[in-house]
Amino acid sequence: MSNVLPATGPVAVGGDQGRDFETFHSYLAGSLRFATGFLALAATDTVVFACTLQRDKLKSKIKADVKSICTQGTPVHRIYFFAVETVPVAERHELQSFVHDAHQVKLEIVDGLAIAQLLTDPDVFWIAETYLRLSADMRPVAPPNEPSLPAWYSALKQRWANTERTPVNQGDLAQLVRGLRHATDTTAARPDLPEWLGLIEQFLATEPDFEAAQRARYELSRATLRGAGDLRPAEHHVRAFFGDVASMTLPADLLDASVLLQYTETARLAGESALDEDELRDWAKELRQHLTTLLEPPTTAGRRAGLLNAAAHLSLHFDYAAVEAHEERQAAGTKQHAPPDDDELLSITEVPDWLPLVDIDHGMACLRELVELLPQTPTYPIDSLARHFDMLAPALVDHPLYEPVRSALDEATSRQAGDASTANRCRKRAMSLYRSGRRLAALRELHEAKVNWWHGDTLRGSLLAMLFIARLYGELRMPLAAKKYALSAAFAACTLPDRNVRDLAPAGVFEAASYDHLAGAWMSALRMTRTAVLLHTQVAADPWNMDRHGDLASATVHAVVIQAAVRHRPELAGAVTQLIADAGLSEYVDGVLAQNHTQLHWDEAAWLAESVEQLTGAPFSDAAPIRLIEFGALGQHWRVRFRNERPAAVAAEEFCAAAQVILVELAMADPVLLQTTIEIEVELFDAANEPSERAQPIPDNTCARWKIYLPSDEPASAPDADVETLTILMQILHSSSLLPADKFMAVMEDAFRTGLSHRLTVVNSYRQIMAAFAMEPDSADGVYAAPLGTPDQFPVHTVAELAAPTTAGPGYTRKEAERAIRARYEHSAAATRQTLPRALADEALRAMFTRLLSEGRKEWHLLMALANLALNHRINHRYGPLVGPSDQLRRAVEREELTREERAEDSSPSVAEIAGTFDRFLALAAVSVATTWGLQVNQDTPHLQAVEALLKARYRYWEDDVEHMPFFPPADGARSHG
Repeated sequence: MSNVLPATGPVAVGGDQGRDFETFHSYLAGSLRFATGFLALAATDTVVFACTLQRDKLKSKIKADVKSICTQGTPVHRIYFFAVETVPVAERHELQSFVHDAHQVKLEIVDGLAIAQLLTDPDVFWIAETYLRLSADMRPVAPPNEPSLPAWYSALKQRWANTERTPVNQGDLAQLVRGLRHATDTTAARPDLPEWLGLIEQFLATEPDFEAAQRARYELSRATLRGAGDLRPAEHHVRAFFGDVASMTLPADLLDASVLLQYTETARLAGESALDEDELRDWAKELRQHLTTLLEPPTTAGRRAGLLNAAAHLSLHFDYAAVEAHEERQAAGTKQHAPPDDDELLSITEVPDWLPLVDIDHGMACLRELVELLPQTPTYPIDSLARHFDMLAPALVDHPLYEPVRSALDEATSRQAGDASTANRCRKRAMSLYRSGRRLAALRELHEAKVNWWHGDTLRGSLLAMLFIARLYGELRMPLAAKKYALSAAFAACTLPDRNVRDLAPAGVFEAASYDHLAGAWMSALRMTRTAVLLHTQVAADPWNMDRHGDLASATVHAVVIQAAVRHRPELAGAVTQLIADAGLSEYVDGVLAQNHTQLHWDEAAWLAESVEQLTGAPFSDAAPIRLIEFGALGQHWRVRFRNERPAAVAAEEFCAAAQVILVELAMADPVLLQTTIEIEVELFDAANEPSERAQPIPDNTCARWKIYLPSDEPASAPDADVETLTILMQILHSSSLLPADKFMAVMEDAFRTGLSHRLTVVNSYRQIMAAFAMEPDSADGVYAAPLGTPDQFPVHTVAELAAPTTAGPGYTRKEAERAIRARYEHSAAATRQTLPRALADEALRAMFTRLLSEGRKEWHLLMALANLALNHRINHRYGPLVGPSDQLRRAVEREELTREERAEDSSPSVAEIAGTFDRFLALAAVSVATTWGLQVNQDTPHLQAVEALLKARYRYWEDDVEHMPFFPPADGARSHG
């Protein structure tokens, strides 16, 4: 089946309960009528896969997990259960009958023995090669009773035999190498060797890039030597490989050069090559000198480690000149260890202690420096290095650097193994939490898995975790955070030295395009699609096969949607058509629209109705001259505006991505944020015109309004960029929080302790990653149009996990609330002893009080507002506006006035003053109540309605009351005092 939703990270059996992976429903049938293969393989029912490491009471475990699977989530039709323990046939049948009778579900059990047998089958060993990173040289030989040509090999051979297509990219090369290696290492397939060699020769004839050409030459030389037993037919490839050593700069290529050189040295000694000893010596000398030159200038820790590995490998070659001298001594009768025969030379897995090495001192010195660099370069792969060191151990053990190198390698492999184990546990918890609907908790576990897999030999797991993190942010309707993570995974896949993660580069960019589409940034989505297709055609085999590449098919569906919708914005039509053409999708898009005309006939209202349900922003929102990005979380509605020019757009997207990451993180804390709108205007500045404050509040009592200034130049490092953004965001968030500064900082410090810093900084800064995937020039640059609909009126949907909290606020207790209310009745009644009767004597004011009580207000709300109004009037009448005295003096005066009862001779507000200002003092009463809970308003111009809304939602502001004598005429209906 093709529609399986996999778990992230390297494959590992396990899982505590529930669904470890399952099928998803595919909607492509309705949109891509020409797609058949994917749809043919897609399961139409729901299939769930569960895994366990448990050995004891396995029957109970299976029953419990099946019950969990069948009683929550989507309905299930079939369950495949993977277990490491062997399950007897009778027990398996008993469980299958039980599950069918209890849940009407089909159960298949694949136990540990079956899994092990499946993975050792030569036909599926590629799974272990690809995902467990086992060497292709470890591929098992097919048993005599098994088909000599496995199905995958026959299909691959047939595919290339029946096509006239020339292999042109690294995806094609990867397929050819797989077939070539099988033909090389399998006797039954060896007659096919010339065909595979010829195909790779065709690939070389297309003049691929240097890295791909070197890999092709390496594989041709290896296959010719190992498969045909003679290197002579491929010696021109060996010479081409070494012909321009100075062009080799990648550490991986240089390590390949050292390995190929040892192959040729071994072949010469075994009589399987006509290469001259002096020629080989010259290559070795030139390679050694080149490595020495490359190691001289300062470079990154990762690159230096790779160069040191290549240099060490070269110095630790077998010294075949000494081997030949050894053979001569043997012939003369000198007692020595027997030398290996020719076949042994080509398959040494453990060297004898007498076997001499070229330059053991230099090799060990390189290894010593390399292992000292390992803590600085966690992404450097150490498994192959450790295996090579272990193979040479008998010849190295007496060297004085053996112990420190061995200890450092053991420590690094143990640390990596421990981190990988932790990551696996995080991944399993994440999937369990995700299946149970706990997406925020699952996200936190995946972030930890991402960090713990960030090692050279487990990088694929880390990048897959990033892609799943992106998916979760997308589900939480935080598309900029999702885009940030998808592009970070793609950037790492492109730039890290591990070739086995290259396929994740286009996957990440395709994902980023889908999140742009979700956000309504449809022009950007097409730009991302264009870049993704370019990467895809470089690394994917048969790249235009829509049935095989679901991400390409999905991108095509989105392009179809955009092409159909753009007829409502004709000024964008040319740019949209060109971007689709640049991506190479015109033929497919036109084909789909020719078959299905439905969307072509939608009016703008239909597009808007569909968009409101599916998108987080208005379609073509990134085409407006002034762009608006909107998102919602924790009761807040964020609206970020900026000039729609590329530098400003990238800077604003970087800011919004960080804001979305932080808001999701704070959803598991309690920063006591006001339910308000955050209006932000973004402006760029250059280094010569840096503003005094990068975040400047703009007075507004209806929302939190800010103008922020972001640097037009990229900061020195990704952490620096994130620190600058975080500083602005913390200022904005604190101002919209009711927590005092110390308590707000405590919340943020907790977030940092649980990993906020590594959630914000991923691989590199957003701007640098965007620059890496940008393509210039762009036909859409400078082309503007209004979005479909009105962006200001586009609804912001907040998922349940990010809704405003409704739990009791920090510090709240019913007992304390009632104590405070009694005190307010007492103090407010005294403070309005004269004003309240005069107010109640006025018919209009009585009607206002009655209306407020009928709306649900409590009498203490009204008394507090009237008391504050009367106090304010009295202080102003007696002392004037108090402009001159200090805040300290004003507070002293207010305390003195507040603590006494209102007297008959005191100046009292008029009916008109009460009517005109009562609503404002009613709102200000909420601020006073907030202080009793240890809260404070941090805005210079507070949004009073938001303060009251928060108290109402979390401090029972409109619910709590105590028994008391009534102060106001009753509203309609009985009034509750308790």
